[in-house]
Amino acid sequence: MRWNELDLVVSTTATDLVALLLYECGSNGSIIHDEPDEQGRIRITAYFSPEKEQVAEAVRKQMKLLAQRDSSIGPWKIYQRSTDDADWLYTWQKYFHPKKISHRFWVAPVWERAVPAYGEFVINIDPGQAFGSGLHDTTSMCIRYLESAVKPGDIVFDIGTGTGILAIAAAKLGAAHVTAVDFDEKAVQQALVNTELNAADDVIHVCNSDLLTAIFAGYELADVVAANLVTDAVLALMPDLRAYMRKDAVFIASGIIDERIDEIRGAAVQCGFSWEEECLSNGWYAVRMRRL
Repeated sequence: MRWNELDLVVSTTATDLVALLLYECGSNGSIIHDEPDEQGRIRITAYFSPEKEQVAEAVRKQMKLLAQRDSSIGPWKIYQRSTDDADWLYTWQKYFHPKKISHRFWVAPVWERAVPAYGEFVINIDPGQAFGSGLHDTTSMCIRYLESAVKPGDIVFDIGTGTGILAIAAAKLGAAHVTAVDFDEKAVQQALVNTELNAADDVIHVCNSDLLTAIFAGYELADVVAANLVTDAVLALMPDLRAYMRKDAVFIASGIIDERIDEIRGAAVQCGFSWEEECLSNGWYAVRMRRL
């Protein structure tokens, strides 16, 4: 299958903001490369489905608007080419290696073995076309919060599961049942692959859903809810979420860009959550709240 590949070259301070812009333009995923060019800029590679033929123009328009609002973007360039599935696999094998991302968890690609210490867990990931490795700051922050929140026998919801990494982490921490949902059908299929790969398919139920729509409110109340989304999706989720949670249940949210954290704080008060903890990494927040 052919894909539209875009390369954007931007300042190092703008990489996460531009990665979010690409996601909002419909990217199936992006890679932020480590090696700067001779001007100290970073290359971001993003992949779009073939039907998005005019995506370069759409991204260029949004980049111009962003540069007008935020001077940190600096001089930028955009390049486009067509690629196929074999190129995707090569890219993943080049940049995705085993990494310890929290106190107890490693993430490793299926093509490379991790060597954990005693008591540590390995989440093996086949990223497929859902394009998520678990190495992004938002994911690792969520997993750190899950380590302290999930107890054996808990019911957990993972909203926006992607490749299933948070659901798998919850299962390895002893959750009795995990409901993992995603709006992207490709992500759902890849999450199913990864739950089987990690021998967690007897605990995790994966389904296609727009936020909570596929979960029957009140049928099974969650002890922990994790949502690694984007700011607007977290805000859309929060007003209805209490009906799906036990009293004192924990809500972990991430993918929140730093300049919008006050909107999440305000929504927590309005929607009946107490604010317990927050952490910031490379311009992204993860937060931990509790249902009142």
